[in-house]
Amino acid sequence: MAMANKVMTERPAARSRKTSLQPAPAAGRTILFQNENSLIEFIRGDMPSNRLAVTFAPPALCDVNGFGYYEDRLRTEGFDVLAIKQASDMGYADLTAETIATVCDQIPQYQSVTVLGTEAGATAALRLFSAFSNVTILAVSPDMTVDCALAKPVQAQITMIYDPCVPAQVENFQQASSLFSRATVFKTPHTGSPARYSLEESGTLVALVIAMGEGTILDVNRHFRANRHLSATALYVLGNDALTKRQLPAAKRLLKRSYEVENRPEIGIAYCHTLRESGAPLDAVAFMKTIVDRYHHNAHLWAALSYFQEMADEREEALMSIRHAIELQPQVEPFLVAERRLLNDLFDDLRMKQMMTEAALNKSRAEFALAQGHGGTEFSWERATMLAVGSLLILVTLAAVAISFRLV
Repeated sequence: MAMANKVMTERPAARSRKTSLQPAPAAGRTILFQNENSLIEFIRGDMPSNRLAVTFAPPALCDVNGFGYYEDRLRTEGFDVLAIKQASDMGYADLTAETIATVCDQIPQYQSVTVLGTEAGATAALRLFSAFSNVTILAVSPDMTVDCALAKPVQAQITMIYDPCVPAQVENFQQASSLFSRATVFKTPHTGSPARYSLEESGTLVALVIAMGEGTILDVNRHFRANRHLSATALYVLGNDALTKRQLPAAKRLLKRSYEVENRPEIGIAYCHTLRESGAPLDAVAFMKTIVDRYHHNAHLWAALSYFQEMADEREEALMSIRHAIELQPQVEPFLVAERRLLNDLFDDLRMKQMMTEAALNKSRAEFALAQGHGGTEFSWERATMLAVGSLLILVTLAAVAISFRLV
């Protein structure tokens, strides 16, 4: 297996059927192939280019009417793009290498062709370009459970990237490495699953594609480490790892920075967990409220607010929050379960306080009887009640709360 820091000094040779760059088609977008599930579209850059990027959209971007995967960034960097898209996640099982070869006959010859795919798209990239020998392939977190039986070794320069901290990615890589043993491999920790988000946000992905188009291999790990502070996802992955290891100061710092880079709700929730675990549950509630204010119609965020309120012993407020979540999405069973649990807790708490109040009143009666027992003075309900007035006030208040929540 090639070393991760190997630098290629030769440009990939052009395909034998053409020898020079030919004029690109008219400006704009041209659909070259379409069936019931897949669409292949050629997108020409604003300037003539001798570099082509072939992209396979990952499962999360199944949309034949949308932009090609990473299209805008690649065009900005001087690539023409051949975008391969699918309407639903079929792992591109409806396409063959012969189909791709026929499509490529319709576009100009390029000095360099870089094929980019992530997850199931990475597996498709490895399989569908088996008919070509003069391309470079970048496979990010290949999912070998998709089309694994159809994958074939290709005679091409292959680079693979995966996160060794993610067990599923390790298992997929082990399968892929048995087929593509000569690939250049980067084990890039803490990129997450899928790894593409961290690589995109840090600029590592486009830097690697550019380097491959120039016939070189970027030191991916060094570039990623130097630029991961730009990636909300990378900081989020590191922060969660620190939280799991109970390294709370580091987790708090990383997750706060991640949320500052990009105000994503899941990052904010993770940061709230660090606040709660650090002994500041009220701060967690306050921060969670700022997230809910931003995404007011998200039922799951209201449910998260309810959770942090419950952890801060604000159970009445937690009940109101989970009820708001139910109003937004009444069919979500966990919301209903949470509401029922909070109602039971509040009712049990009310009964306990009522029992304590009755015990306090009985104690006052007994003390009064002992104090007056030898003097022949008749027991006074009024005076005994006055001695327990504090406890009774608690009972009255709780009764009002119970009525407002339809507990009684």
